[in-house]
Amino acid sequence: MGVNDEPSRQQSLSWLRRLGRLLSGRRRALSERELQAMIEESEEEGLINEEEGEMLASIFEFGETIVREVMVPRTAMVCCPVDASMAELIDIINRSGHSRFPIFEGTTDRIIGVVHAKDLLRFWGRAPDAVSIREVMRQPFFVPETKKIEELLKDFRTRRVHLAIAVDEYGGTSGLITIEDLIEEIVGDIQDEHDFEMAWIEPAGEGAYIADARVAMADLEEQLDLDIDYPEEVDSLGGLLCHLCGSVPTPGQVLYAGPLRFRVLEADERKVSRVRLEMNPEQGSDS
Repeated sequence: MGVNDEPSRQQSLSWLRRLGRLLSGRRRALSERELQAMIEESEEEGLINEEEGEMLASIFEFGETIVREVMVPRTAMVCCPVDASMAELIDIINRSGHSRFPIFEGTTDRIIGVVHAKDLLRFWGRAPDAVSIREVMRQPFFVPETKKIEELLKDFRTRRVHLAIAVDEYGGTSGLITIEDLIEEIVGDIQDEHDFEMAWIEPAGEGAYIADARVAMADLEEQLDLDIDYPEEVDSLGGLLCHLCGSVPTPGQVLYAGPLRFRVLEADERKVSRVRLEMNPEQGSDS
């Protein structure tokens, strides 16, 4: 870790500067295939490590990803009705831990505004009953669920907003997406693997498993050798549980689907993280 590392360190810096120039368009743009080959070659030569290579490769996937693939689904959105009192609004802010969230009128298919927690400071000292949510909320920013997230990131920058409401082809609310979701799309999975170092599904005793809620339903069925009936729009275990519950389930909540019983181990206001699953004893007794 001394003088002998200096040439390698300088090579890495040179490589990163070169890549930066290429990506910024100062020189002839390379094709995606050429850049990926450049990343692989740099990994082999030890100029970048495997995690750095994965992160750079994910940037290419980022360009092809659409909002629907990374948004928070409608069933997991934390929203507030426009006719709620200011006390109810503050309670939602405290419980959710979010700094901004949608305001709806009637149903969540009609999002009419977005509240930023910091905007409430302007009304500090006024009686809660003297302030309405309509005074506090900002105009929502709507985007089609098929929009590429690379384009959405540019929109966030130019509009200086951090949250968008995703809508389907009929104008109904599909979900929401934040700038944090876009950043996590590049670096989140690598950080999660480093932090948790756990498999998607781990045995937890006879007939029981602990699962990461992000596991794809197809992978879950394959690993457990089971057929589980779930809607076509559900992709992950967490999505299934939100669908079954009608909202984001809370830690300790028990849900059932086909031959399985699910107990939520870890969850917050926005998503489920870890789940214990086992064969449904009632299902087993019927067979």
